[in-house]
Amino acid sequence: MLSLIDILVDGRFLEGQKDLTLQFRGSANQRIIDVQKSLKANQVVIWDKLVH
Repeated sequence: MLSLIDILVDGRFLEGQKDLTLQFRGSANQRIIDVQKSLKANQVVIWDKLVH
């Protein structure tokens, strides 16, 4: 199934870190992982189109 996914939001939503301005996620502790690049690199790669 991972081969069909482009990006994945990783991490539990934490009310104390809630930030509605974040791209595709609800709290600051969450990461957006580029699944395809991560599979090729065999390690977690953060999505490079992430807007801070």
